[in-house]
Formats: sequence, C-alpha cells, structure tokens
Amino acid sequence: MSSSSQDAIMEDGSEARTHEAFTVEENIHQLNDIDKCIVQLMSHTTTALNALTIPSIPSGAASNPTPEGTKPLLDPPAQKEAFRTSTDSFLTTLHDIDVRMKRQIMALDEAGIVNLSNSQRQDHNGPVKASLKPNGIGAIGNLDVGWLNSRGTRVERDMESELWGKAKDLLEKAGETMKMD
Repeated sequence: MSSSSQDAIMEDGSEARTHEAFTVEENIHQLNDIDKCIVQLMSHTTTALNALTIPSIPSGAASNPTPEGTKPLLDPPAQKEAFRTSTDSFLTTLHDIDVRMKRQIMALDEAGIVNLSNSQRQDHNGPVKASLKPNGIGAIGNLDVGWLNSRGTRVERDMESELWGKAKDLLEKAGETMKMD
C-alpha cells in the first residue's frame, strides 16, 4: 500500500502542517492517488476471483486421452491463501480510499463548495432554516436544483419552433403543388 506524500508529511510530526488546508495541487495529487487505489481494488478483485475459479481445460488437452491432460492441477491451500491475501489487500485499499475520500469531502466543505453542517437538523421542533449553501446532494436551501432544471421550457419551445417550421415547409410545398395543377 503506497502512502501519499501528504500522509508522509503528516506522519513526520509536523505540527504546523497539521492544521493547514491542502493546496489545490495537493488535493489533485490525492485524487490521483485515490484513482490509483481504485485500480488496485480491481486488481485485488481479479486475484481473489481467479483464486476461486477452477482453471479451464486447454483446448488441446480435451482431445488428449491421457489423465494429465484432462484434469487441471488444483492446489486448494494455495488458492485459499491467495484469496485471503487478496481479500485482505482489497479491504485495506478500500479503507484507504474511504479515508482519502472523506478528506476530499472535508476539503470541499472547507472551500464552501458543499455544506456538511447539520445546523438545519439541530432544532427538531422549529422549521427548517433555508440556506443558500449547497448541501452536497443537489439542493440549495429548500430548492432542489434537479427539480428546477426539469421545469425549464427551453426544450419544449425549441421543439415547438422546429415543428412549426416543418409545418410551414409542408404547407409551402403543398401550395406549390396546387399551383402547378
């Protein structure tokens, strides 16, 4: 498991660096590290599944009547150990991704891009207070951005305009054919 450069700085005991916000470059490097860890997850999954899979008989071995060619070699203890090792690596990598993603979400909250505070839910008896900060799930205040976007009429107006244009062309063509007759 590779540690990010920021993890190394944090582990060195640099107290002054502990409470500083990450720079944009550091956040991008951390996102890149998360991306690499996701690739590792896929690799660990492949290894675990291969350990559980019975090897297939090669195509040439099926026609060979010898006992060695018809039965694939299995080593259950080795398969079990490979599965256990890759599963442990998978879970460790998944935990690492979880921690790093939480750091990125906190950075978004610190930057004011998302609002993770539960201040709206703290007063259970009172009304929900509207906030103009995005909450991270597509709502700004009491407005749902997805709902607002779905209420737009631009597509309808464009389509209506296109249909009126086609109707006009059709009528003009019909008028021209009537003049010719």
